[in-house]
Amino acid sequence: MAVIFKFKTKTGVTHYYGDLVVKGKRYRRFLGLSRKVAKLALQDLEYELRYGKEEEEIIPITYSQAILKFLSQVELTGTSKAQIKYISSRLNRFRQFCSKHGVSDIDKITQENAISFMTARTKEHITNAYDFGKKKMWKHPAPSTINRDIGFQKRFFRFCTDSGWIKINPWATIARLSDKEGMKQRYSFSKSELDSIFEISGLFTDFYFVLLHTGIRPTDAFVLKSDAFTDTGLTMRQRKTGDWLRNIPVSQAVTDRLCGRLNNNDYIFPELQSDMEKRKTRILIQSLFEPEFVRENNINLHTFRHTYAHLMLNKGMPKEVLQTFLGHRSIRTTEIYANWVNNVELAKWVT
Repeated sequence: MAVIFKFKTKTGVTHYYGDLVVKGKRYRRFLGLSRKVAKLALQDLEYELRYGKEEEEIIPITYSQAILKFLSQVELTGTSKAQIKYISSRLNRFRQFCSKHGVSDIDKITQENAISFMTARTKEHITNAYDFGKKKMWKHPAPSTINRDIGFQKRFFRFCTDSGWIKINPWATIARLSDKEGMKQRYSFSKSELDSIFEISGLFTDFYFVLLHTGIRPTDAFVLKSDAFTDTGLTMRQRKTGDWLRNIPVSQAVTDRLCGRLNNNDYIFPELQSDMEKRKTRILIQSLFEPEFVRENNINLHTFRHTYAHLMLNKGMPKEVLQTFLGHRSIRTTEIYANWVNNVELAKWVT
């Protein structure tokens, strides 16, 4: 018997899935975003599983059209515009790579094209890291960056196969890189470093204070508006993921600090709306450290978020609670912090 059930995502989008048993084997598949579409998709799926799929002609579509259709579907999941723009740039970069090597049709892309692209990607020189220019230094893309690109390509070409535009996903067997860097401890500011930061913070004092005491991402803090703060806590949509933080408690110290900025519905930090001013908030932090130290530990505004996570975990906050405060989709992301911050607490048990 085949049934349709629905599931509501964190962003409030309803997805419909099919659950059916064919020839003694159980199948669960995503069917669509409406019940009407799901019913039709379930009929096709059941027929295909029982009798096999007839050989079909490839539906003609240009590479660029396929990307636009895919991004339209991604937008329905509640993903932020900034993230969609980033995904688009990653997908179009591979499209341009293939075109440069004489392959312009999406159904002609092969696994060899994917492998060649990733090989070239891993060998690229990144030269825009902090203070690299003075010594003409560079580094390769981090494994996490490469793996993110692979994930985007896998997802896009899976969408293309499901849509009938191509027969085989050229990225299906491309393995992600081992990411030992991702397991390294996230650098957090010490008390003395925080003291030094706030001694020179000047006009940025309130901004740094909010980052340190809420743990929100700098990109979200820049566009934070007064109506995000209510009597029940902080409610805002995260730019990176599109997910919502709802009624997150904030300390009295934060509301006291911002009391003079919460009188209207405009930006809380109107003085930080230009790219130049945003860069200044980062450069001021980095100026307190040696350039090599900044590069090795990736010190930037996001380090305030790491510091907040470390402080909360060392106070005894359960990682599941911290996951909600930070807006992480996966507890595994939060565990990156949790695996490193309790050294002091553990040391108490060693004699």
